[in-house]
Amino acid sequence: MQGTIRSYSQEVRDRVTQRIKTIATEVAKAMECDAECDIVTLYPEVSNPPTETQHIKRLATKWFGPQHVSEDDLPITASEDFSYFLHEKPGCFFALGTMKPGTKPRTLHTSDYDFNDDMVATGGYFWVKLVEDRLEVNLLK
Repeated sequence: MQGTIRSYSQEVRDRVTQRIKTIATEVAKAMECDAECDIVTLYPEVSNPPTETQHIKRLATKWFGPQHVSEDDLPITASEDFSYFLHEKPGCFFALGTMKPGTKPRTLHTSDYDFNDDMVATGGYFWVKLVEDRLEVNLLK
């Protein structure tokens, strides 16, 4: 059997991991068997600090409008390598909505995912605006 364990904190993930091992071992023992659990942790939880999150929300609202800023689908239990950066330095993991209008949603990392190339300029623009705001400079006239 295999799967993923995702949580919003290390404490919860540790507790779930321990419970899985205990349940597997005890059920196996009840059936006069042995169980072996090999649980590998790949990514820590994605946790956005409030200050950096508000920074992103403020700039996204300013440059894209409040109708394009949403927390409706949050929180998410992302399995994301960016989480390692967030454990070293405060930052904000955010999603730049790239779905083409009129298309059905497709999950990232699947064979039918279709990146909206029209959003490359929008994403680049937002990153420049983030840098301008953080460094208090004006790169785009």
